[in-house]
Amino acid sequence: SEIYTDFSFFPAASKNHHEYVSGLLHHTVTMLKIAKALVEIYPSIDKNYLYAGIILHDAMKTKELTGPAIPKYTLQGRLLGHISMGQANVSRVCEKLNISDEVSIVLQHLVLSHHGQRDFGSPMEPSTREAELIYLIDNIDSKLNMIDKALKDIPEGEFTSKINPLDNRCFYKPTKK
Repeated sequence: SEIYTDFSFFPAASKNHHEYVSGLLHHTVTMLKIAKALVEIYPSIDKNYLYAGIILHDAMKTKELTGPAIPKYTLQGRLLGHISMGQANVSRVCEKLNISDEVSIVLQHLVLSHHGQRDFGSPMEPSTREAELIYLIDNIDSKLNMIDKALKDIPEGEFTSKINPLDNRCFYKPTKK
């Protein structure tokens, strides 16, 4: 289907992290792997909500961005954004599938809160354990992707240039022993 194809080939962003062909799929799969490890450590986490939230959190990037090659923001992306489009989509699908109100609301919350803070674009701050974990896992994966990209071509024993989304910090690449 179109959704699967788009999800498989779209970037996760237009710049900063996972901004390459299939970046959205790579980001989502990596987040699921991190989540699987955390569920083993914290078995009280509802893995169904956690995994569903991870899969849904950036799904509407396929409507926010124009495509995998040199992505730009669409009209929907600029005026609505992937978070609000994602929440509306979850609501619509849950209603169509007769999913309970509580499950629908929790899933919508996972999408609405995945940036963690209002200052970072989340209309809601995380208010369930699973929402907090999705925010943290998303943050880990996006930041490490930016750091890895910056370190890729840096010689050992050198620093990267300043990375703007990481508070203009430079990162050191230690020499291997």
